[in-house]
Amino acid sequence: MIDSSGQTRERWSYDVFLNFRGPDVRKGFVGHLYKSLVRSGIYTFKDDEELAKGESISTELLKAIRNSKIHLVLVHIFRCRESGSGQMVLPVFYKVSPSDVRRQRGSFGESFDKHRGRHPESKLQQWREALTQVSHFLGYHSSNWDSDSQMIYEVTRDILERLPSSYLHLPTYAVGISSRVGRIKELMFFGLEDVQIIGIWGMPGIGKTTLAKAAFNEFSHRFEGRSFLENFRDFFKKPEGKFHLQKKLLSDILRRDEVFDNMDPAVKQRFRNKRVLVVVDDVEDVVQLNSVAIHLSCFGPGSRIIITTRNKHLLEQLDVENIYSPKELDSDESLELVSWHAFKRSDTPEEFLQLSKELVEYCGGIPLAMEVLGVFLYKRCISEWKSTLESLERIPDDNIRAKLQISYDALNALQKNIFLDVSCFFIGMDKDYVGSILDGCKLDPGIGLSVLKERCLITIHDNRLMMHDLLRDMGRYIVQGTSLKNSERWSRLWDRDHVIDVLANYSGTDATEGLSLKAEVTAVENFEVKAFSNLRKLRLLQLSHVAFNGSYENFPKGLRWLCWLGFPEESFPIDLHLRSLVVMDMQKSNLKRLWSDQKLKPHVPLKDLKYLDLSHAIQLTETPDFSYLPNLEKLLLINFQRLVKIHKSIEVLQGSLILLNLSGCIRLGELPLELYSLKSLETLILSGCSQIKRLDAALGELESLIILRADYTAITQIPSSSYQLTKLKELSLHGCKELWKDRHYTNSDESSEIALLRPLSLNGLNSLKTLRLGCCNLSDELVPANLGSLSSLEELDLQGNNFRTLQMDFAGLLSLQILKLDNCSELRSMFSLPKKLRTPDLQECSVLQSLHLTNCYNLVETPGLEELKTVRVIHMEMCNNIPYTDRERIMQGWAVGANGGIFFPGSSLPDWVNFKDETRSISFTVPEPTLDFDLVGFTVWTTYVSQQDDVMSAYSPKIKLKNQTKGYVWSRNPATDLIRMYRQQHIWQGHFSNEDLLLETGDQVEIYVDFGDKVTILETGLKISYREVIEVPDEQLTETDDEVDDELILDESQVIPRSLIPRKVRIGLKTLLGAFGLLAFIVVLGKHGRPLRRHNHLRMNKVEKEEEKNFTLQIFSSLDY
Repeated sequence: MIDSSGQTRERWSYDVFLNFRGPDVRKGFVGHLYKSLVRSGIYTFKDDEELAKGESISTELLKAIRNSKIHLVLVHIFRCRESGSGQMVLPVFYKVSPSDVRRQRGSFGESFDKHRGRHPESKLQQWREALTQVSHFLGYHSSNWDSDSQMIYEVTRDILERLPSSYLHLPTYAVGISSRVGRIKELMFFGLEDVQIIGIWGMPGIGKTTLAKAAFNEFSHRFEGRSFLENFRDFFKKPEGKFHLQKKLLSDILRRDEVFDNMDPAVKQRFRNKRVLVVVDDVEDVVQLNSVAIHLSCFGPGSRIIITTRNKHLLEQLDVENIYSPKELDSDESLELVSWHAFKRSDTPEEFLQLSKELVEYCGGIPLAMEVLGVFLYKRCISEWKSTLESLERIPDDNIRAKLQISYDALNALQKNIFLDVSCFFIGMDKDYVGSILDGCKLDPGIGLSVLKERCLITIHDNRLMMHDLLRDMGRYIVQGTSLKNSERWSRLWDRDHVIDVLANYSGTDATEGLSLKAEVTAVENFEVKAFSNLRKLRLLQLSHVAFNGSYENFPKGLRWLCWLGFPEESFPIDLHLRSLVVMDMQKSNLKRLWSDQKLKPHVPLKDLKYLDLSHAIQLTETPDFSYLPNLEKLLLINFQRLVKIHKSIEVLQGSLILLNLSGCIRLGELPLELYSLKSLETLILSGCSQIKRLDAALGELESLIILRADYTAITQIPSSSYQLTKLKELSLHGCKELWKDRHYTNSDESSEIALLRPLSLNGLNSLKTLRLGCCNLSDELVPANLGSLSSLEELDLQGNNFRTLQMDFAGLLSLQILKLDNCSELRSMFSLPKKLRTPDLQECSVLQSLHLTNCYNLVETPGLEELKTVRVIHMEMCNNIPYTDRERIMQGWAVGANGGIFFPGSSLPDWVNFKDETRSISFTVPEPTLDFDLVGFTVWTTYVSQQDDVMSAYSPKIKLKNQTKGYVWSRNPATDLIRMYRQQHIWQGHFSNEDLLLETGDQVEIYVDFGDKVTILETGLKISYREVIEVPDEQLTETDDEVDDELILDESQVIPRSLIPRKVRIGLKTLLGAFGLLAFIVVLGKHGRPLRRHNHLRMNKVEKEEEKNFTLQIFSSLDY
């Protein structure tokens, strides 16, 4: 902390010296004030609290006065102040007048007179002078507050503001920090009294330390003690570093300077009695934390520990649940940050805008990079900017690279090799695919990739390995080492120009372990095979549309990964030795057969080959002889369009093959019986094999099968043996319409046609977690009978089917979290959904009228719910995990439709409600709408609670409206469903159309809500809904004889919003006119040909209702609009 004279906080032992006299205030006001100061983290000296036993009171008091920053009041206090030490005096006049203190009169004077005779006159005179001075100070007078508590609050707050700032230094331009601090605040859970750890985890340079400092500054005043241990990792490695950190922690929290190995009980107890905030920045090791006594058991209730780290595994070791991973700055934030550093302003000069955007793209949202490069480019000209950006593509900035490389340096040798391989070759590739390659290289990818992810050196999205561009560039720079210009010495070659140079000049060396060359599809690159003669240690080779001439005798024999897209040969050369190969990826090849003569097999079986991908081979008609690939684990034959059969030798893989992907093999008519002997097979994908009509009864023998996908096949039945697939977790039959198609045969005795159904049997599939039956022509009658018994099912896809009520029993789906019903256009109602449901997808369920999600405790998303304008009632009682923003979205979406009611948890009405009252009724005057808006209805909200829990009431919501101006009463039960009562507060929302109410501006209205005698209504709210009126002037309309005028051009004011055209009309017009490229415009015309005012569902006012019988739809279109 810096005081007003520029001295550091360490100079002060206390923030406040609390000086007082009298036992009456000691136990009352002063005691409460002291506790308030301490609770606020203000280090306060009060003589009866802080003096050690046996010490001289006068000596210790003088020391405390000298070492306190603020004195809540006298003679020595003023001497300290007059010495220029920067101390402040704040008098508190508690039940005494400042003028009485100045003149020593009244009760204060009587008390002062008692000292006469006890002390020499000279001391009394000093006291009088001090009292006169203090009476002139601006202080606190108890007469200005109604209570002691209010006064104490103001004194405490004022002292907090007067104390020299305890804030840590933040970067001058901390762009975007506020929203990120807000996210930390959410994870602090200030209302909970247990001790919690919050982790801030992210890659180097992302701003973890800055965020931790900002959070410390924001929240430290809430705690009785606080400490920020910066650069923890670096300090701990230094000699005596552990003791330095211990000393700082003790000094910050307890104001003690001694160090300790094991805290004595007294120190431990003082720690446990304090509510503290401790921030530990840049932690690498749990043992280091424990040695400095930083763990949950050390601190008092309500304490918070914030840890920043690059290593997520450390947080997992500490069982930290509240982890925040800062995201990169977005493009706008990045551009602003670059501008601040490079131009000292928030906006970018126009002439530098494009260059700044290129710099932002290079930095990838990393604040450190933008700060370093922005500062470097400050006051530099455009040519220097361009030169810098060009050089960065080749050589990363040293300051940025050094910061990023800290995480790399912490890896072991195998992990470093994995990182370099990924940075040069595998970014964007499937994690399992890369894992197979790295495993073949003996690099232990299982733990290695996990460590890279934990240290933020890679991320995994959709199972693909991703890496920040700056980390990629750092990795490639490490590969280049000190030989930037001698690429033949690099361990990995990825740059096109460098690779071509090495192959064209035969300059490869044993140093190279990996090489990647991707040529243009339209221009195949040609080289000599002998270019590989010196690349004897090559283990990774990636080629795309590259051809070689000559003998393959010198082709690298130690290859572990061969990825050759667009392989140009019709068969493998007989002298191509691949005996060490682990992964062979030959997609889009020109192969007609694997070997030119089936009698000429490979020299030796490819015993190490684990992964073979021959996908998109347009010439191959059958698979290879698998007897030469005895240990194959994964076989991909995707879009093998000419494949008609699978070699029967596949049975030799029964102990090794775990994945077989045949998706898109449109000519494959059946699977060989030998395939069903694959005991190790875990994944079988047949999606898009449109000629496959049946699966053999031996399907149940695939005892290890976990995933079976057969989407869009012609399968007519699933064998009854499927009950033996006890390990099956995913079954996907999307688009298999033949499964539920009616089967007919003729009864010869009665000559009648009888329909036979072949429903899917789900018996025995107790491990199933995902079931996809979308677009299968299912209906209410055609649902697998035992679907409701799948207790492990987590995702159920029934989209695009023909359900009307879906009254299936969901009670047994105890684990269901995702239910997809989008595009079920006939669905009208749903009941009894499972309690663990998280995401019901109901988009485009265009006729759905009722939805029951009651007690779905885990529900967090409701895609498309606010768009379902046909829904009359939705029950979402006890769905407590729906985010507030989603509830707002649903309420606002429903506040403009003609819906009946929705029940959901809540205790307060939205801020945008027009009228509120804490009763069951509400009175209001219909306000005058804005010009060109009409009243279309109103939405009512009611907050209610009951003394009963999860019990059905005998009542449904009832609304009574009394129009006092027009003298009529209107009542309605908007939701026919009964109210389910809970002790937890809930909200009901219903919408009512003004077509029934005929309310007009100025009407005095009272609305009364009745939920029955067992429900207590806590608050009622109302919002009036308006809709804009669109007028088309007569002179802008062209008379037509009921013909479509494709020449009419309408300006923007005449275009009717899509939402104001009835959906059925809109869809019909789109279908009719869309094929001709016409854009339809609709104008509603009355009997005299004048345009009517257009509302939702073509609503009209009284005048228009007289013309309603004769209204027509006049269609205009434009080819040019």
